[in-house]
Amino acid sequence: MVGRSQAMQSVFDVLGKACTSDATIMLEGETGTGKEVSAEAIHRGSRRRDKPFLVVDCGAMPPNLLESELFGHERGAFTGAVASRPGVFETAHGGTVFLDELGEMPLALQPKLLRVLETGQVTRLGSTETRQINFRLVAATNRRLDDEVQAGRFREDLFYRVRVFNLNIPPLRDRPEDVAPLVSHHLAQLAARDRRPTPVISQRALEKLLRHRWPGNVRELVNVLERAMVLAPTGGPIDEVHILLPEDATPMLQSYRDARDRFEAQYYAQLLRTAAGNVSLVAKLAKRTRTQVYESLRRLDIDPSQFRVFGELNRA
Repeated sequence: MVGRSQAMQSVFDVLGKACTSDATIMLEGETGTGKEVSAEAIHRGSRRRDKPFLVVDCGAMPPNLLESELFGHERGAFTGAVASRPGVFETAHGGTVFLDELGEMPLALQPKLLRVLETGQVTRLGSTETRQINFRLVAATNRRLDDEVQAGRFREDLFYRVRVFNLNIPPLRDRPEDVAPLVSHHLAQLAARDRRPTPVISQRALEKLLRHRWPGNVRELVNVLERAMVLAPTGGPIDEVHILLPEDATPMLQSYRDARDRFEAQYYAQLLRTAAGNVSLVAKLAKRTRTQVYESLRRLDIDPSQFRVFGELNRA
């Protein structure tokens, strides 16, 4: 895991403590923040590191397949069950199971998961025999499970059982100081995968990455870097032109002037609506001179006459 921000240093500290325990961990955060990487880090740092680490995405399978995947089945338990098969909980005996997107688990399966966690026993589909198992659960969600409980989509008893220890992974837009080390790390990984030298990234390209808000978080960043490596000349640097990003009206990092102008434009628009375009009244409300207000409006390309309609609406 990569990150030098204070937010991620706090995450690393908590992860280190989580490794020493067998407590159930709930990882919360937006898609693409690195919850699976965090889960694997917990497993690799724990006493279970030499046992299996198995991942199941609860939102990626229909309910009947998810039930079989987790709990296993006996031959003939359903159409297509031509042989007995252990589920993930059995297979992970002694290790760690990571249930991604737990909030997507169908309500009908939640009591079975609760029973496994409380008893340490699993019963395959089509069987009455219980099998003793031992695994550590790490779960993740990009939903607020307390809201799901209130909406009746997630069992309250299971909520308290899986949220013994919760950790929120912050989005990338809240930790811009992590962008540069993440870029260096993933460029090296991508280059090693493709058996090519690690490319240099120009300052202008890095500044473009820093201005983006990363709604897809680290996963989006990796995809952008992979595309940039394809577009950049072999052996050459990655430049600004190779960084392809969607339009983003709210950059993550703005210059002081852009941030100031954005604030002033919103501020004066609010005052002009209140004053129905009367610049003298705006100057009084802002405690500035009329000359100063007019200079700001010209710089911001704001026409006060456009706001007189608000006075007409009030009179109407």
